[in-house]
Amino acid sequence: MANIQPNNSIESSEYHHYNAPPEVCSWIFDQIEQLREQAHTIISQYAERYCALVRTNVGAIRYSVGIKLEQKTNDKFSVSWGVGKWQGNTFTQTKKFKLQRNRFRVYYLNDYLANAPIELKALVNETEDNLERIRKLQHKIDILLASIMKYESTFFGENIPATAPALEERRRGATQKKIENTSSNPDDNQVSGSIKEWIFNQKNLLCKEAEMYVSYYWSNNRRNDGLESPSISLGLRIKNNRGNSISIEWFEAKFVGKKVLEKKRFKKRKNVHRYSILDKIIETEPNWFSKLVIDTEEELARIRQMIFILSKIKETFLDYQYIYLV
Repeated sequence: MANIQPNNSIESSEYHHYNAPPEVCSWIFDQIEQLREQAHTIISQYAERYCALVRTNVGAIRYSVGIKLEQKTNDKFSVSWGVGKWQGNTFTQTKKFKLQRNRFRVYYLNDYLANAPIELKALVNETEDNLERIRKLQHKIDILLASIMKYESTFFGENIPATAPALEERRRGATQKKIENTSSNPDDNQVSGSIKEWIFNQKNLLCKEAEMYVSYYWSNNRRNDGLESPSISLGLRIKNNRGNSISIEWFEAKFVGKKVLEKKRFKKRKNVHRYSILDKIIETEPNWFSKLVIDTEEELARIRQMIFILSKIKETFLDYQYIYLV
């Protein structure tokens, strides 16, 4: 972060305000656990139905296909199809069918079971439909968790990165505010309201912080008595856009009395959070002005990035709800 002091209308932000609250962390890790339990139930049901089928259908015995639940680090897990050996209702996988990159369904199953009995095909397809849904939900939860960690790390910096264990530890602090989610339904009013309220409050905090840095820039830009004047007038503003979003923009300014008008708008690439053109603009400008612009833009670039990540968190949560309810 830029070394901007809290004077000149800039107040220090309380760092914990940018942390996901315990109830949000609790909901995320509850979902991971419940998805694992659902996957385990689906696998157990498949094992029972498969073993019952091979006892009555001789053709199905030729296809020793089963499912394995693999536990990974950081509470992650994977569910994979493969061939192997059955001993009672217990399956030992000897060959794994791999998922295609960025896919959630094992399409090789269709080729492997091309000549299998129709009853086995129906059982496998029904089970894989349920597992595909689990994989999609797990993917969204992984994105949500990673986005929250990136959001917090963007504010605190590389020296204090947010980690999954840290968020899980924070989850344990959810006492009275902990979300009771026994139905595993992410559309529950309490769950949805808590997460949406956090996102709304975070956006307001970021907007307020952006306003303080814009005020900081203007107050210090005009307080330049006795200093060398810059050759360009740089303006800075916060603009309200459609969809309840904002943009923090630099522009070449023209002063008419006390009014600040736009003479030329500076552009930056989409999803790029910093105005790289500023480096060239201030290259020959006085040191005090260059430092003011650099320090201000460093903080504003961070705020733009956090707003972008926040929108991704909201989008991912809504996607999770949609997949769950379909």
